[in-house]
Amino acid sequence: MSTPSQQVFVNLILNAIAAMPNGGTLRLRLRRNADEVVVQVEDTGCGIPDADIGKVFDPFYTTAMSGKGTGLGLSICYAIVKEHRGAIEAQSQYGKGSTFSVRLPALVEAGSF
Repeated sequence: MSTPSQQVFVNLILNAIAAMPNGGTLRLRLRRNADEVVVQVEDTGCGIPDADIGKVFDPFYTTAMSGKGTGLGLSICYAIVKEHRGAIEAQSQYGKGSTFSVRLPALVEAGSF
């Protein structure tokens, strides 16, 4: 059983894979700023049109073929990240790929571990 925070990253990775049906590159990046951790999931898939990028976190919004997705995955990710006092954002270039960035508060102060 995965935790809600694991569910966020599993969903983002599965979405990235689905966006690359003919293969591509999936990159995961992690960095720590003074007070936050940023995880990025980047793919070289089909990308999201500019007109749709603002809708990707809306419930029931999907670009998946009928029967392939409910349109709830990213809205659930959004809710989970917000519940953890974080933020999630999407950047995309249609035909080139997408990057989803998750920002979460750091739980350990820098230099204390």
